[in-house]
Amino acid sequence: MTALLSCCREHAPKQTEDGGTQQPAITGLASPRSGHVLQCGDSVALSLIPPQEGITIDSLVIRAGKAASYRIKGFPGQLYWHAPKDEVGQISLRINVHYNDSLIESHSALLVVLSDIKPQIYTYKVVKQFPHDPDAYTQGLIYDNGVFFESTGLENKSSIRIVDPASGKPQKLVPLPAKYFGEGIALYNDRIYQITYKSQVGFVYDKTTLEQIRSFDYQIGEGWGLTTDGNHLVMSDGSSQLYFIEPEFFTQVDKIDVFDNQGMVPSLNELEYIRGRILANVYGESVVVIIDPASGKVTGKLDLHALMPKGMEGDMGKVLNGIAWNPANGNLFVTGKDWPVLYEISLSPSL
Repeated sequence: MTALLSCCREHAPKQTEDGGTQQPAITGLASPRSGHVLQCGDSVALSLIPPQEGITIDSLVIRAGKAASYRIKGFPGQLYWHAPKDEVGQISLRINVHYNDSLIESHSALLVVLSDIKPQIYTYKVVKQFPHDPDAYTQGLIYDNGVFFESTGLENKSSIRIVDPASGKPQKLVPLPAKYFGEGIALYNDRIYQITYKSQVGFVYDKTTLEQIRSFDYQIGEGWGLTTDGNHLVMSDGSSQLYFIEPEFFTQVDKIDVFDNQGMVPSLNELEYIRGRILANVYGESVVVIIDPASGKVTGKLDLHALMPKGMEGDMGKVLNGIAWNPANGNLFVTGKDWPVLYEISLSPSL
């Protein structure tokens, strides 16, 4: 952010676009500047250009990210803002300057806070292979009581299905109307929630029959992945953000930025919530990241490039996309779009 020049209030006011007037700034934010990068727990100098003689600052009110605001009496000169230990991403730092004549002036800077954790590298061993429908454009995958629930995409080909693991064939299949592009699914309270790509419409199904119970609308621009932490649905939109959704009315109640110690992690796709962590496919990279949902920090990474079926490398329509958890043994099931195989893998260390 460019520092504002200090000036006195007797200077001529500026004319705004609507013909009104705007008082010139009394103070300016010297530091930090927007775009400043730091890690969780680090500090940065917070410095205001002081007002000219005759103008008194009564107090400063400082707020950043999800933390509560705090007030500092007077004008103490240089301060230090400490980045939170439990929040990463783009954090807006705002300073409201309160003057003795009740005037309030506001300054802000958009800071980038990186994770202070180097992600742990997970390895895996293939335990078993299962057949998978090579025409299933997998967008979401759930394992529950011996069967898979799978959502498939593409317009005029999307579906929700219950799949027999032994054969890879659907036991039940419900096609979506041709205009919808199916995306992620989540199992919540014995109901299957399914979102769509760009329609901002989702569907709720009976878990046993796949009979549609209702539909719902949402404001998030694109639907990619979906999971649940037991209280909320968690949704991705292909960015570095995850959204926490109240399941009854599909209202957004929170969101997090997902960052590792190098920067933001974009293209988050299919999701799975496992023991207090969120696993996410990174679209097009055959990598799964493990995310702390409280902070957005990436705590681990799993490279599954070696599982890519032969001849599919480099085809963005055949990428890894499908994570399901077997709570009985702690293993993962993984597959991809139009893959002929679904893998069961064990992780080291275990989740």
